[in-house]
Amino acid sequence: MTRLHFLIEGIVQGVGFRPFVHRQAARLGLSGWARNTAAGLELELEGPKAALDDFQNILRTAPPPLAVIEKVQVQPVPPTGERGFSILPSREGAAATLVSPDLAPCPACLAEMNDPHGRRYRYPFVNCTDCGPRFSIIRRLPYDRPATTMAGFAMCPDCEAEYTDITSRRYHAQPNCCPVCGPRAIYLDAEGHPLPGDPIALAQQALAAGQIVAVKGTGGIHLACRADDPDAVARLRRRKHRPEKPLALMARDLEAAGRFCRLSEAEAALLQSPRRPILLLSKRDPAGQGWLSATTRLGVMLPYTPLHILLLDGQAGGPDLAVMTSANRPGCPVLIDNEEALAVLHGVADGFLLHDRPIANRCDDSLAMVWRGAPVFFRRSRGYAPQPLLLDRDATGVLALGAEQKGSFAAGRGRHAFVSQYIGDLKNAETLDHYRTALHPTTDACGPDPAPLVRRRDRAAASTRMADEQGQQLG
Repeated sequence: MTRLHFLIEGIVQGVGFRPFVHRQAARLGLSGWARNTAAGLELELEGPKAALDDFQNILRTAPPPLAVIEKVQVQPVPPTGERGFSILPSREGAAATLVSPDLAPCPACLAEMNDPHGRRYRYPFVNCTDCGPRFSIIRRLPYDRPATTMAGFAMCPDCEAEYTDITSRRYHAQPNCCPVCGPRAIYLDAEGHPLPGDPIALAQQALAAGQIVAVKGTGGIHLACRADDPDAVARLRRRKHRPEKPLALMARDLEAAGRFCRLSEAEAALLQSPRRPILLLSKRDPAGQGWLSATTRLGVMLPYTPLHILLLDGQAGGPDLAVMTSANRPGCPVLIDNEEALAVLHGVADGFLLHDRPIANRCDDSLAMVWRGAPVFFRRSRGYAPQPLLLDRDATGVLALGAEQKGSFAAGRGRHAFVSQYIGDLKNAETLDHYRTALHPTTDACGPDPAPLVRRRDRAAASTRMADEQGQQLG
């Protein structure tokens, strides 16, 4: 008998890695344990050498679909004669692991949400180990339910049974929930009073009537209205003080997106990917839809949460194509708090489709276009952040604080560049506070002493002043 100790680094938390290890151990007749740590995943396996070789081959060639393995350290340790496999409590420490982005629902969850006989029929928070919220709900690492905004939702017996069942795709799925125990959606009128009835249907009816609805997603709150109603869009522009800038759209599916835009195969594939960015697509009529955009392109995305999918399914007469633009004060970051949204958007929104799951990390929509078959990003955010970029050199300790307008930052650790979610224009105090709030966890994960610091030459820029302050702190 042989026993091996593994340390695995990369995106290995929130992607079903511990359940994957448990299932492989059971299949191969191996004993041992696995646990999350602040650095990644730690495990020990014991059994015949041939079975351990098979496990290492599977680890290399067929890891969990959402996992990104960056480094594996394997070391022999003395056999203990242990029998069975267990998932141990996580071990805390200095944060250094990678966090999965928020991802759109997987086909299995969509099928479950559409099953009239299932217990999650039309439930707007369905998820599993292969999909759903991750970055937006994480408060700290290691990634366990008490460290997320799901901590306040105790699992019901049925969800607990799934969570502890090795054969379930929700085995150790931290956001696991259902209508009995999980988050709930609510619809409120313009004055913030809850209305009786199905929240999704009420929001659909409001949109169909040309009203403006505030919609809470994973990383923030949007303002929505019918995209094919110029009068509704004009009211949204007037109330939001956005008279000319293009407005992003959310389409039910590719067919709805194709009414206004042309789509290549590469664009269609990216729109339907689990990351679901906004894509700048060419209009069918370059001069058309001027109420949405005066340019020859429209920014379009597909629904990326179960709530958005239900909102655009048309069951209560709602549209299949809606404006979906960030809800915020002018120059401020996207709103994430229900009470703040009711205050800030009073007189702007005619109704509010909200929910009671808190957002830990605000994250705007990503914005890209396809150029020569590959995506080019104007804004790398939801669906991508905080997954790092792989560099061709060691960038450990480098902290780049970016520009003042359309601000974001990047921190280096090894050959990884951790690029933050889109932050916004830093001239506003609220946005600058959002910048600082997002910066500290990243620098903590990459090391306590970033050096060198990379900043703009413009000494008046807020990001430059922050770099100077950081340098003084290090000095």
